[in-house]
Amino acid sequence: MLSGMLRCSASLAVVVGISFSGCSSTSGPFPSKELKLIVQASPGGLSDSVSRIMASLSEPDLGVPVVCENKPGASGALAYSYVVRRPPDGYTIGHAAVEIAMVRALGYADIGPEDVDLICLVSKSPPVLVVRADSPWKNFSDFVDAARKEPNSLIMANSGTGSIWHFNTLLMEQYADLRVTHVPYNGSSGSLASLLGGHVDAVIAGAGEAVANVAAGRLRALAILAPSRSQIYPETPTTHELKYPFGVPAWSGFFAPKGLPQDVLVRLEAAFRKAFETEEWRKLCHERGMEAEFLNSEDFQKFALDQGIFFGAEIPKLLTMKR
Repeated sequence: MLSGMLRCSASLAVVVGISFSGCSSTSGPFPSKELKLIVQASPGGLSDSVSRIMASLSEPDLGVPVVCENKPGASGALAYSYVVRRPPDGYTIGHAAVEIAMVRALGYADIGPEDVDLICLVSKSPPVLVVRADSPWKNFSDFVDAARKEPNSLIMANSGTGSIWHFNTLLMEQYADLRVTHVPYNGSSGSLASLLGGHVDAVIAGAGEAVANVAAGRLRALAILAPSRSQIYPETPTTHELKYPFGVPAWSGFFAPKGLPQDVLVRLEAAFRKAFETEEWRKLCHERGMEAEFLNSEDFQKFALDQGIFFGAEIPKLLTMKR
């Protein structure tokens, strides 16, 4: 009997030792190792640029590497699903693009803003409609007239079925009473390359994603899909000016799996705020036509929930539009 008790005591000591060993490996100040930032889009697009710049700018404050990993597909649902299954310890976070408020209504994943811990928002980006510089359409009215004359004859590429730029193309169809043929790509870099190659007629993308090719004379911007003009397209009218009041911006922020400890959330929010306040970030926003806007965790959560309600109402209507 004594030997049995000794065996039990020894086993208990091993279990306790393991338990304390596990606790000590996760205790101490956060972070103590590399962070992984999951990007829901392919390399080269707006989401990828924002994620990589913010990762780089936050590293000095965090004191550890922040490594970006791209997981594109299904309007971000693949990346969002991956992140929510990680432990809520702050070491795996995600880029919270506008699509995180859209994927549930699209039927890609049962995930919404309420299912994650949002850390902060850092920017918004208006959409722009672009065509090749040698196209016959000199302005938005020319494009609308051509699309109305022959429904579904014009081919428009987008950054993926269900993406924010696809959503804006559907909005254009609704508000301008026209129909086009949609061709999805894995990100705006692919859709813009297709346009430059002459494979499609037009693209709606982020203002900053197209600006280099517009400035180089390869593409022509027909309209900014927003209430006010873009600082990088000062001569390009807005859809609102042209009496077509539509356009929904993309936005960028960061999120973590639900259940993030409050001190870790505060630490990450503070690091991203410091990155947001740098001259490098302001410069990127100016160059890419983004609006630098910071929302803390609480305000971002409210904003994203409202966006989820909006998309939940609008997406089913747009997807069932008569073609």
